[in-house]
Amino acid sequence: MKHPVLLILFILAFTALPAGADEPTVETGYTDCLGCHDGMDARLGKTPHGQANGVLCAHCHGMHQGDDPSAENIRTLRNPKPEEAFAVCAKCHTGYRRPDSSHNGSGRGCLSCHDMWHTEKTATARPTPAARLLPVQTLDACTPCHTRQHAEIMKPYHHQAGRIDNLCVQCHDPHRSRTEIRAERIDRKCARCHPDAAGPFLYKHLGTGSDGCRECHLPHGSTNPNLLTRSSTRFLCLSCHTDTPTFHDMGNPRFAQCTSCHNAIHGSNVSAKFME
Repeated sequence: MKHPVLLILFILAFTALPAGADEPTVETGYTDCLGCHDGMDARLGKTPHGQANGVLCAHCHGMHQGDDPSAENIRTLRNPKPEEAFAVCAKCHTGYRRPDSSHNGSGRGCLSCHDMWHTEKTATARPTPAARLLPVQTLDACTPCHTRQHAEIMKPYHHQAGRIDNLCVQCHDPHRSRTEIRAERIDRKCARCHPDAAGPFLYKHLGTGSDGCRECHLPHGSTNPNLLTRSSTRFLCLSCHTDTPTFHDMGNPRFAQCTSCHNAIHGSNVSAKFME
């Protein structure tokens, strides 16, 4: 080897640096912060971040550069751009990708819905750390933007938010909303709560083939019972079944209610005509 001394100096220059020299420690990334942010430790202790091992102030806010303690010299995360907030959150929450969500590109970011959990509001308002992930229930978090769905939920027949906690996320994944419909058919979502209508059936109602349960039902709310898209089951059935037998006299009350005979309307293991 021509220059062994230079090689040794090169190795020493790097081995002399402590591991993770730029990483915050408990002292530099937490204790030093409490010197000015009095009382923050008590609020942090009530939060999911405060109760997770190794999460320090500096992991989200960074550290002051030099001796300048001003807010301009740190990441305050006050009204951040969506990409800035996501870059911070995704360091720990690695399972999320912004392109997977329809919120990406709409000017919405992590902190548009979520709170940093250590404000006085969220530290005291919710009973458990897990509940403090959102400062409000998801229905109140979603509907200020999703106004059309909010109007539908207010119709006489709807999924009742009072009986179902975090109503919206029971069906929707806000972090993967671009792919959720393609990844999982709508009827499979409904089957989580309505297994009796899900089958599998030997004779399946083919009307649910293309758009799932939404062929007949409105998922958010309806002016019709059972969230139907039409005012009666007869009109609903006739919208597809235009070739009814001639003995089905629509003027006869006997034939006014299709499900009086075709009572297994979602599917059957007995009758191809859904008559059980």
